[in-house]
Amino acid sequence: MKNENSNIIYGRNPVKEALRAGRVLKVYVASGFSDKEINPLFEQYKPYIKVISNNELLQKANGGVHQGIVAEVKPYEYLDLDEIIRRSRKQEVPVIVILDGINDTHNLGAILRCCDVFNVSGVLLPKHNSVQLNSTVAKSSAGAINYVPVAQIGSINQTLQKLKDNGFWIVSTDGSAKISYTDIKYDFPVALVIGSEGKGVSPLVVKNSDYVIKIPQYGHVNSLNASVATGILLSRIRS
Repeated sequence: MKNENSNIIYGRNPVKEALRAGRVLKVYVASGFSDKEINPLFEQYKPYIKVISNNELLQKANGGVHQGIVAEVKPYEYLDLDEIIRRSRKQEVPVIVILDGINDTHNLGAILRCCDVFNVSGVLLPKHNSVQLNSTVAKSSAGAINYVPVAQIGSINQTLQKLKDNGFWIVSTDGSAKISYTDIKYDFPVALVIGSEGKGVSPLVVKNSDYVIKIPQYGHVNSLNASVATGILLSRIRS
């Protein structure tokens, strides 16, 4: 169930990573809660830990699977695009992921998880017609939300031009593309555009891309989940 309070997270992995990242304001646990990785992190939070009943935990998690622990965290903050570009310069071959029309919180969480695994410099989310950071994304990301820089952007196409001006090559995905994702040697700064499962990457974004690629499919289903596609592509880019 969706938690209406975007500053409440629950579940062992999301809370553990938020504790490690220093983002926790208060922790609520069930009586007898014990976790060999989480309990040592409680030392600095002792004044802010409260034992409550399972019913109270369920209420705070809005019915979600809390695994005996819920936390209040600092509001999720966005960086600006310039900061992500600046940080990207620390990588030999930087990768930025741009999400075009992703509206599912679980998808965004899973994409952030992939981006953390493959050390992506940042994720760009349009301010409009796009899912934003919240507790459901935190849960789905298994804590990656604390480590992957995210920026809100206005026009994707204006953003693409700015990225090009800063040395990035735009790589978009499209099922009708003639180039396979394995046909390119990704030895340049990559701005990877991932579209929604339904509409894909918007036509103007495709037009403004340097490369348009596809993941060949051999089964009966004609589309991949956006997070799965992200993982496949990032694995290739980083190989």
